Amino acid sequence: MAVLTSERRAGWRRALVLLLLLSWASGLAAEWQEYAARYAVYRNGKLVGKAEFSLQKQGDLWVSKSEGSGTHGLARILRARDNEYVEGHLRDGRFYPLKYTQHTRVAGVDNEWNAQFDWDRNAVKIVDGKNRLTLDLGTGALDALSLKLELQRRLRESEPELNFYLVDEDEIKEQQFRKLNKEMLETSLGCLQTIPVERVRSNSKRYTRAWHAPEFEFITVRLEHGKTGGDHMEMRITELVLGDRLVSPQPGCVAQQLSP
Repeated sequence: MAVLTSERRAGWRRALVLLLLLSWASGLAAEWQEYAARYAVYRNGKLVGKAEFSLQKQGDLWVSKSEGSGTHGLARILRARDNEYVEGHLRDGRFYPLKYTQHTRVAGVDNEWNAQFDWDRNAVKIVDGKNRLTLDLGTGALDALSLKLELQRRLRESEPELNFYLVDEDEIKEQQFRKLNKEMLETSLGCLQTIPVERVRSNSKRYTRAWHAPEFEFITVRLEHGKTGGDHMEMRITELVLGDRLVSPQPGCVAQQLSP
């Protein structure tokens, strides 16, 4: 078996974390409803893992979770896993997180950190091992899962403002996206009309694109992330439950074109 260098292990961890952080797979509706979505994860066209996302109401709280794991190839050998959790309240149609946690494990090496939001003081306390840091939330910085909810809420607008601030392990970073033209996309759920969104980057070979389905509460049905000339990561939806309804596959794009 090839020796796994620290650099290569770190590369796999970054790829897995980026894929899950940017998946945008929450089920926020005009009136929220619970959901569960499953995805197949590919690296350079080969199946390497799976991801599951959910949104549930628990008492007065709304809870969103993501779980990703390597199931094939080197990702399986490295036992790559990434779990995220956030709980918060709904206020004026928007989700406000209270507690966020991310736990990543690759080749037996763990990395875990959490963020606690204090909206009265407009501050967030980040705990990463023994390191503790308190940052100003500014105009409303969000963790990765909460940012997904807010992005999908804004996509309901005809001309959405897609500039965000993300709470990371030791800083708050600005992230900007742009909405592209609508596109019909072939998926496991059938041929869907989607709204593609891409991350705006300056002087970078990296790209991130996601396709949201308005028909299904703007849930992401496909995600692509990678680097020009480098690895290409992709996530494709395989199953979706909205509320208590399992979404049945619709006809494919070719079948729709041939129908009278």
